[in-house]
Amino acid sequence: MPSTRHRRARRAAALLTLAVAAGLLAAPPAQAVGGGDAVTDGVYAFAAKVDVGPGDRSCSGALVDPWWVLTARSCFSFDGQAVVEGSPTKPTTVTVGRPDLTSSGGAVVPAFRVVPHPDRDVVLVRLSRRVDVTPVALGAAPTVGEGLTVAGFGRTATEWVPDQLHAGPFTVRAVGASTLDILGDGQGSVCRGDLGGPTVRVVGGRPQLVGLHRSSWQGGCLGETETRRDAVDTRVDDLGPWLTATMPQGVSTDPYVDVNFLYVYANGDIAPQTFPASATGGFAHPVSEWKGGAGAYAPDRVKVANDDFDGDGINDVAVLSTRTDGSFALDTFVTRPDGKYGPPIRSWTAASSWGHLSSVKLISGDFNGDGRADLSGFYGYAAGDEAWINWFSRPDGGFQSPIQAWRSSAFGQWSSTSVFAADVDGDGRDDANLFYAYATGAMAVITWPGRADGMFTTSYTSWSRPADKPFGSLSSMKLADGDFNGDGRGDVAALYGYADGHLGLFTWTAKADGHFNEPLGSWTSTTFGQFTSIKLVSGDHNGDRRSDLAALYRYADDSLGMHTFVSTAAGSFNPPVGSWRVERGVYGWWPSMKMDGE
Repeated sequence: MPSTRHRRARRAAALLTLAVAAGLLAAPPAQAVGGGDAVTDGVYAFAAKVDVGPGDRSCSGALVDPWWVLTARSCFSFDGQAVVEGSPTKPTTVTVGRPDLTSSGGAVVPAFRVVPHPDRDVVLVRLSRRVDVTPVALGAAPTVGEGLTVAGFGRTATEWVPDQLHAGPFTVRAVGASTLDILGDGQGSVCRGDLGGPTVRVVGGRPQLVGLHRSSWQGGCLGETETRRDAVDTRVDDLGPWLTATMPQGVSTDPYVDVNFLYVYANGDIAPQTFPASATGGFAHPVSEWKGGAGAYAPDRVKVANDDFDGDGINDVAVLSTRTDGSFALDTFVTRPDGKYGPPIRSWTAASSWGHLSSVKLISGDFNGDGRADLSGFYGYAAGDEAWINWFSRPDGGFQSPIQAWRSSAFGQWSSTSVFAADVDGDGRDDANLFYAYATGAMAVITWPGRADGMFTTSYTSWSRPADKPFGSLSSMKLADGDFNGDGRGDVAALYGYADGHLGLFTWTAKADGHFNEPLGSWTSTTFGQFTSIKLVSGDHNGDRRSDLAALYRYADDSLGMHTFVSTAAGSFNPPVGSWRVERGVYGWWPSMKMDGE
C-alpha cells in the first residue's frame, strides 16, 4: 500500500490485523470463497491447495509454472519468524489440478523449496517434481471498477472444511503500487483458508492472474459476525521479471527425462554430462560445464548412479570411486536446470580397509520413501557372505555414512546375481531386487521390500523359471528398471544377446502383489549391432509417463550413437529410433562414458 495514501494504509492495516486475529493466517487445515460457486470444470485447474505442516495450516495458491506455485509468503510464517529461501520449515504438500479434493485427478506433490519475494506477501513454492497441469499466465494491471474472479479452497458461508474449490465475482475498488482492494459482488467474501489464492481476469475463457488473497474482513464466512466483505490482494501482475529470474528453465525442467552420465578422461579427470531428451525420445549433443578431479579417477575405479538424490525432481549423478591406494570416496553432482553441473558434493570417504569396489554392485532408489533416491550396494564378502549396504541421501544430495541393511552367510553366490531397484508393489518405496542364476540352470528374481526406515525386510521370490524351462544366461542380459507400462509399479527390462548374435528385449512387469509377470518379449533384431557395444539406461524420455530405454552404441569404427526404444502401454518396446550420432574422435570414447549402473 503506498505510504502517501495514509488513510488507505491505515485501513489495510486494520484489515490485516483482523484477519490475523480471526485466524486467516493460522487457520485449521483446509477451509473457501464464501458465497462463491463450486468449480466443476478444468478452467481453474491451476488453483492449488497448500498444506503446511502436519495439520498446522492450509492456504490456497496458483500454479504459474509446471514446477512452481505462487502463494502468500505469510502462509509460511510462524510466530512472527521471517520466511527465508530454502526448504520449508515445516513439511508442505501442494495439491494442484484437483478442484474436487475427493477426486483422483491432478497431482499431490511435496514442496521442495520456497523463495519469498523481498517486498510483497508473495512466495514461490518449488514442487519436488513437474506436474502435468496447465499453469496460469500473469495478466495486465487491474483497473478500478473492473470485475474479477477470486478463487480458493477456504471456508464458505456454509462449510467449515470444504473439499472443493470455490470461485466468485469481485469488483476492484482501488489499485495501489503493490496491493489491490476488492469487494465481493452479492454475497462473495474471502474466507479463512483462501490466503494466497488467485484473483484472475478471464479473457476468452482463459484466466489471467493479477492478485493473491492477502487479508479480508470475512463478512458472510461461516462462524463470523462481521458484515463487511472488503478484501485486500497482493498484486502480482507486475512480477514477471521476478518470476523469470527465480524460476530458471532449461533442458532439465522440460517433461523429457534426460540421460546423465560421467565422462572419465585419460588423465584421470572427470566431467558429469547430460544428453538432453526431446518429445520424440531422441537426444541432443551432451551438455557439460564442470571438469576436474585432479587426475584421481579411472574408468575401472568408478561406479555411477543416475537418480534424484536431492528430491528436486531432476536426476543427478552419484559417483562411488576409489583412489590408487584403494581408499573410497562418494561424490554427488547435482544437476542444474540447464543440465550442467557445478563441483561435486563429497559426503563420504573411507580407507581401503572398508572393502573392495569390485565387490559392490550398485543400485539407486528411494528405499525409505522420503522423496529422495538413496544408494544401495550388493556386497560380496571374501568369506562368502552377501549384504545390502545402504547410503541414505541428504537434502543437499549428499549421503549419510553407509549402514548394513541386510546380510546373510547362506544366500548363495554373489557372482550369480544381477541387481536392480524397483518399487514392485507400488507402495512408494523402492525395493532391492536381483536376478539369481542357479547352478541347475533355473533363474529367479529375489525381492527385498523397502521399509520406512530404509532397511529391507525378509526377501521372497518374486519370479522364477525352473531349470527344465531355462530363460537364459545372466551374462547375456543387460538390465534397466523403470515403470514401462505406466501403472505406478516398478518393472525391469532386459536386453538379451543370443549366442547367434541377434538381440531381443524382454519386460518383467510388476503385479500389485509384489511379484512379476512372465517376461514379455517385444523387439528382436539380427542387424542392430553387437550386444557388447550397448550401454542401456531408462527414463521417460518422451514425456508420456512411461519409462523408455536408451542405448548408447559404439559402432565398429568407434563412432557413437544414441537410440531410443519407446515403451508401449503393455510395457513392451517399439523398434529403436536413432538420434545423436558422432564420428570417431569427434566427441570421445565409449569406454569413458560411465552410465547409470556401471
